[in-house]
Amino acid sequence: MTTANRLALPTFCAIPIFLAVCLKSGVDAFYEVNSVKYLYFFLLIFGVFFLRTGKGFMQQRGSSGGVSNLQPMLWIFIVVYFSFLTMIMMLHNGTPQMVFKIVSPFMFFGLLVAADDESLPLAFAAGAALNILANAAMLPLEQGWVYWGNVRTFKGFYLFKTDLSYSLATSLLVFAAWSRYRPTPIFLGLTLLVLIQVLLSNSRMNYLTLFIVLGFVAIKNGAKPLTLAMYAVFLCGLGGVAAYLYDPSKVVGFDTSNMGSFTQGRDRIFQVLLKYGLANYGPLELLFGKGLYADMLIYMENVSDGAAHGAHNDYLFQLTTQGIFGLTMSFIGWIILYRITKSGGSRRWASGLAFTAFLMYYVQALSVNVSVYALKTWPLALILVMIYIIKDDPELDAHPAEARKVPDLAMGYR
Repeated sequence: MTTANRLALPTFCAIPIFLAVCLKSGVDAFYEVNSVKYLYFFLLIFGVFFLRTGKGFMQQRGSSGGVSNLQPMLWIFIVVYFSFLTMIMMLHNGTPQMVFKIVSPFMFFGLLVAADDESLPLAFAAGAALNILANAAMLPLEQGWVYWGNVRTFKGFYLFKTDLSYSLATSLLVFAAWSRYRPTPIFLGLTLLVLIQVLLSNSRMNYLTLFIVLGFVAIKNGAKPLTLAMYAVFLCGLGGVAAYLYDPSKVVGFDTSNMGSFTQGRDRIFQVLLKYGLANYGPLELLFGKGLYADMLIYMENVSDGAAHGAHNDYLFQLTTQGIFGLTMSFIGWIILYRITKSGGSRRWASGLAFTAFLMYYVQALSVNVSVYALKTWPLALILVMIYIIKDDPELDAHPAEARKVPDLAMGYR
């Protein structure tokens, strides 16, 4: 993909899928509304059908150089995983909506890979920038804020602050990758807006995911990992001293002196699910789980107030609801997506990008049931599609500062 093609507008037959990708972030605000969810998927399917009809179903652009026999494997996996989740739902509990949401990122990836249009990366970048700017526009508006307990936090146009902050961090990563990690004025401006919004969201885990993005971009621009680690240790130490000397709840909006307050009850949920849930599971339940609402039912039945709280940890969520088999199926799905991504050939420009995206996802999984929310799974799928579609280009990859020498980070490219 040359510089010109990178900025090229879509052809007529690619307009529907291009617009669908651009609108992804806007749809996120209403994605939990079932009609919006299914309508958006219909738009994606129509966009791919319209594109392939215009190009000819048997004619492949060939720019990605992907291995086609991996794509049927993906759709076979989707059918198997969907069938397993449906069986769990029928035998125990759950809803068709939950089943659909869990398999949706794999379907999303499969559709965009089938489209394989050179205009899509521009749509990814435009959607990412639009997401950052649209949420920033909510900063002066009362509708963009919510009280979380006694703390006033920024949520943008999302329902929850964690959705906002993770979406902004992944959007910044998408735009950085599209612009080849150059510290241009536009990128720096978007970075500043993301920093402000994530800080005001008080989403602690996403302070870490944003740090991962910024650290990765810094490394791609020539920074030494050891130097970044030293700065991180210094800043953490400085923050620890400040927290010891002064009540952090008066500054950052959360209380680090009380574990229950700091984790917003997650520590209690984890204890209940381990002690009254997994510890009492039989062999079959450990293998296949107890239904898609098992985490909430276990907590509700074993806590005096009878409140229904989810696991707030994707590893615990999948083990309690789908068992070891379901957790393994989820890992297999992402491995298939990664293998399809690699089948596109060498991607020196994307060295370490897949690893960074997976790291963000699995870090976020420590505090959120990521696998059941498209707001968490689709950004990872989108980044993998981006790597699949965009080929190396000597003109674009000449800058900045030979940062392309960054070593592969487990899932990078050689």
